[in-house]
Amino acid sequence: MIRGTSTFVPTLRRSFSSVTTDIELDAFNREVAEVKAWWQEPRWKDIERKYTAEDVVKLRGNVKEDYPGSDMSLKAFNLFEKLKANKQCTATFGALDPVHITQMAKYLPTIYVSGWQSSSTCSTSNEPGPDLADYPMDTVPNKVEQLFQAQLFHDRKQRNERMSSMTSEQRLAKPPVDYLAPIIADADTGHGGTTAVMKLAKMFVQRGASGMHLEDQKPGTKKCGHMGGKVLVATQEHVDRLCAARLQCDILGSNTLIVARTDSEAANLLDSNIDPRDQWQILGTTDINELGSEREYTANEIKKGNSGLKAQEEWSNQANLCTLSQAVENELRLNGFEEEANRWIHEARLLSHQEIVELAKTSYPNVIKGKALFTWSDDKARTREGYFRTLPGIDASIKRGLAYAPHADLIWMETATPCLKQAKLFADAIKSKYPNQTLAYNLSPSFNWDATGMNGDELAAFNIELGKLGFVWQFITLAGLHLNALAVDKFANDFSKRGMQAYVETIQREERNHGVETLTHQQWSGAALVDAQLATLDSTSSTLAMGSGVTEQQF
Repeated sequence: MIRGTSTFVPTLRRSFSSVTTDIELDAFNREVAEVKAWWQEPRWKDIERKYTAEDVVKLRGNVKEDYPGSDMSLKAFNLFEKLKANKQCTATFGALDPVHITQMAKYLPTIYVSGWQSSSTCSTSNEPGPDLADYPMDTVPNKVEQLFQAQLFHDRKQRNERMSSMTSEQRLAKPPVDYLAPIIADADTGHGGTTAVMKLAKMFVQRGASGMHLEDQKPGTKKCGHMGGKVLVATQEHVDRLCAARLQCDILGSNTLIVARTDSEAANLLDSNIDPRDQWQILGTTDINELGSEREYTANEIKKGNSGLKAQEEWSNQANLCTLSQAVENELRLNGFEEEANRWIHEARLLSHQEIVELAKTSYPNVIKGKALFTWSDDKARTREGYFRTLPGIDASIKRGLAYAPHADLIWMETATPCLKQAKLFADAIKSKYPNQTLAYNLSPSFNWDATGMNGDELAAFNIELGKLGFVWQFITLAGLHLNALAVDKFANDFSKRGMQAYVETIQREERNHGVETLTHQQWSGAALVDAQLATLDSTSSTLAMGSGVTEQQF
């Protein structure tokens, strides 16, 4: 969608000796200055970049593109900043179709687009499935485009209606609906490496998204945050994804919001131990007997006809899995050094392997004399796919959140339950280093909210309390799917028994009672707008959709 002007470098037909000005360099320098000025705006006050304005402009072409989703990104940013300053929040849910977004616009200032919902309802392969991000990578961008085009259409329709059939007094008495709610969409893991992330980010910008979220799971093994079997990538790899997405948005000149999600609170597998920031949570064993590795043990048990899953469980129980710092702590306690063990685990718990060795050398002679530091092995515990086993929990989420914060507009920790205490721990830790960091929270329908023990008042206050902690943007990822299923199930059941009485009493009359615009669905669909276009060309047209014979006059 090219909305701006095109600037092309003119061909220089004169001899080189007559050229006194490098036109290309002048244009390049002007654009670099524009980018530098752009990055000085309040929008970017908390964002770090690992590249320069010159790098960005070199990656642009001569055609300047302008994307309306960028303006709505600023709209969302300003909304979040205002709410954050007042310790308030806004909440939304995953929209499925144009009907959803037109009704949501009356009450909610943002729209969420879920990969889970898209996977189950609108994959571009037309084959539904669970949330494994194995659908074609244009699936969610296509859904964004559908919803964004619907927003633009209903905005045009409303303007035509208000300027054609309402007086000034009527317009002042009835403010317009803001259909242009910013759309923040699910980018999963980025669907591949760095170039895939950049292509996906480009699709989102071009199709109208105001923001996207990227999670730190491994492509190919990605799961819904509330499933098992999640494999994390190294912290640096996800930082690289966030930077790649930002670079693509900068190339396009877009203010797109980037949300960094971590699944480390529950994920217990890691695809690489290369990043020192991840090593503290990797599990291993100090067993030096004939147990062997998990892979060897499991393979042998399978050859005997035994269950592979049972073999893995047996091996884990015998191996006494622990982190390197825990292995050293256990040995200290076993040898009676309780005070030293307490001090050790406090100092060493979140350190990398090299940092642990250095700490032991400088401050813990009893550790150096022991065996755990030298016999502990994370390789023995690796899975058949080669993944490292890890210790999940909020400490992992905090460490990753702190690593992502300089590169993301919002941070999202996926959780197993809705817990204010846990949310406060996370928020306090992130804001201790990045006090202006905006946070996001998934009000997931995967939680059994009735099992939380919260009463009605506590449920009503839950969003408000999260907002006070800094969780400014909150969302029910799959509410669109659940409300569709509930509404259709109830009506289909009723209709099967009571026929048209069910439709009239539970739908048509309720639409009228609540002022739902689909009561007059021809008007809602934009028939009058199309008539206005036709009448502009020919005021005597006999084929106007809302002309003589339209049954909507009955309403």
